[in-house]
Amino acid sequence: MKVLLIQPPIEDFYDTAIRTYPLSLIMVATKIRDICDPVIVDCRSKGKRMLPENPFPELDRLYRRDTYSPFSLFRSYYRFGLYEKDIADIIRTHKPNVVAISSLFTTYAAQALQVAAIAKGVDSSITTVMGGTHPTVYPEHCLSSPHVDFAIRGEGETPFYRLIEALKAGADARSGKIEGLAFHRDGKLHIPAIAVEEKIDLIPDRMLVDKNHYRIGKKPYSFFLTSRGCPFQCSFCGKPPAPYRRRGLAHIEKEVGQCVDLGIGAIDFEDDMLNLDIPSFHSLLDCFHGTCLQLSAMNGLYAGTLGPATLERMFDAGFRRLNLSLVDASPSINRAQKRQLPAHMSNLLSYLEGSSFLTETHFIIGLPGQQPRDVIDTMVYLMGKRLLPGPSIYYPVPGSPLFESSKPSASPDSFKDMRSSALNPVNPEFPRETLFTFAKLSRFINTVKAAVDNNPSMGHLLDILDIGFPESRPHDRHIMEELLLRKKFTAWVEGLDGYIEEVQDHALVTDFFDAIRGKPIKGFKTSGAVLADT
Repeated sequence: MKVLLIQPPIEDFYDTAIRTYPLSLIMVATKIRDICDPVIVDCRSKGKRMLPENPFPELDRLYRRDTYSPFSLFRSYYRFGLYEKDIADIIRTHKPNVVAISSLFTTYAAQALQVAAIAKGVDSSITTVMGGTHPTVYPEHCLSSPHVDFAIRGEGETPFYRLIEALKAGADARSGKIEGLAFHRDGKLHIPAIAVEEKIDLIPDRMLVDKNHYRIGKKPYSFFLTSRGCPFQCSFCGKPPAPYRRRGLAHIEKEVGQCVDLGIGAIDFEDDMLNLDIPSFHSLLDCFHGTCLQLSAMNGLYAGTLGPATLERMFDAGFRRLNLSLVDASPSINRAQKRQLPAHMSNLLSYLEGSSFLTETHFIIGLPGQQPRDVIDTMVYLMGKRLLPGPSIYYPVPGSPLFESSKPSASPDSFKDMRSSALNPVNPEFPRETLFTFAKLSRFINTVKAAVDNNPSMGHLLDILDIGFPESRPHDRHIMEELLLRKKFTAWVEGLDGYIEEVQDHALVTDFFDAIRGKPIKGFKTSGAVLADT
């Protein structure tokens, strides 16, 4: 039996190239390879093409294709990955019996369903299966498509294995006995409980994909899981509920050795909660000591258990860059979101300023209950630290407590809005112009931080006009000058050969510059700083 496991393309204003490694498909393929012939096809990491139609016409006045600014966000809407004809040709060439499609994000569900339709168009006898977070939360939506035969809810290795077993044997796959498998039968929809893997020590066979397609810089990279689940339930998080489980250390050691033997140079941990148990985390770090692997954890570092001793061990193991989540500098905002904000977060960030780590600290803009002043205070706090602020525009994540309590529209027409780039004004205190302005102000802060790193002789913010933005960069210099001296965002319009004032919340820009006056803006990579004197 031939099984194609497909990572579908996505459509958005941007994609993050180092977030495309198909670990979940590799896990499933490894599980089933003894009973069938699995092939992984990555239709996402192959090309980027501008789409003629933008499904967000309301954003055209914000994301303009004809303008330039050093603080620009997005200009065009793209398809990241293969077009329909290319996907059809691949399916036609492989002649699979089963096409399994990963659908991790609701906002990209349309592209996943498109792959199912393409498969059925090539051969209507192909069995199509969808798995991932979207079918876990919305199995009804997946199965409403005439092109989808099955949907898997929850962790899919064992349910998919049992499905392939049944299909090979000619048994009734719709018996209801396969945990997590949703389907239609006799006009009725069978929606089971979410499947949870009892054994999580399966080592993924990374030879099922070409390592050279996935790189951080010049190094082949891989995702890596050492645990599953999270004991916390932050109100904005849409991770399906699953118990927290850690893998056995011996299996992790073996997997690390395989990664080294394959020539993988970088590992990004995909755990939801990597360092909850410090003794276990220390043992984990020992597995990587001496491997020369570059380590990162873009999502799962819990600041509450991090201290100098652990950070030193992380550095020795291969961590050089840390990604931490602050959410908001206000303790009350974090409490409202049921966020486990450690009391020592400020001390931790202060310690990291004097360390060899590069630290990115993420915060959220537009949370329910948040006020614009809360975000300004958070930005001022972060700009005064030697770190890189990482803003994220809030949107209701399907399955999250906030999503369920607010009861927003969950029709397929609304799925496209469930992404940060849509600037969805969920909080009435943050209309679209305000969200856009906050994103631009964040770009301004990080632009200044980069200029500080490149020009340590600067002492005051206005020095950036002559040192960071010299006459050789006239457009950048003019736009920065307009912002610093006149408190407004402008952009160069290519067709008009002149400047325009961008859409913005003028009061917010004024409030922001009032708040930063007399305060330091520190670099990201160096100890340099400028004084905001505008």
